Amino acid sequence: MKKKIALMLMLVCVGLTCFACGKTTVNHVKDNMSELSKVYYFGETDGFYCSLSSGQREKDYLMNGKSGASVDFALLSLNLTNPIPSKVVKATVTIDGQASEVELEINSLNSAYLVDLEKELSGNEQISVAYEGTTLNLECLSSNFVVDYNKALEIASTELEDKITAKKTYAGLNAECYLRVLDKKANNFDGVFWCFTVLNVDNENYSIIISTEDGSVLAKSE
Repeated sequence: MKKKIALMLMLVCVGLTCFACGKTTVNHVKDNMSELSKVYYFGETDGFYCSLSSGQREKDYLMNGKSGASVDFALLSLNLTNPIPSKVVKATVTIDGQASEVELEINSLNSAYLVDLEKELSGNEQISVAYEGTTLNLECLSSNFVVDYNKALEIASTELEDKITAKKTYAGLNAECYLRVLDKKANNFDGVFWCFTVLNVDNENYSIIISTEDGSVLAKSE
């Protein structure tokens, strides 16, 4: 009887291992996303510029190499040309005619003011941001991306496959993944790019920057 039970357990383990091995790297990545940006809006005027990224992100947003339950997000970033001492600013965000006043808190890392509107955007919305008497209309740049978020994940999964799967076991990937859009102004770029990052349970992280125009790899961790 003991031999039969041992054999059954071995077969179960083999089945689990084969199941995990049968998944493609990109499918592992999609199952372990802690932030997935799909839609990106941008606009600039005298005095400030705004970006707005939307998709799904981890609810608790813990950078620990494990992805948890996700929620919709729409992260609005307001960047002032001339810095002010205030840690909080107010703005009015209008989406398809529905206006709401929001408070944006400063991010000490880059001096941008941020707020999560806690919703998923489709890219078809008409969005404007009013700040200090100036109204800025945002344009959905991601609607013109030749390389969308799905294609970016495929490219990243191929280019960083060994890094992504380095800690993989039959139980899972043992890593979490992030796909963001690089802010064209804050990073002093002429265009807009995808940035994919994988962080494993040993706190090792690797990134790749991908063109939204042709999918070319512009930079990659070694």
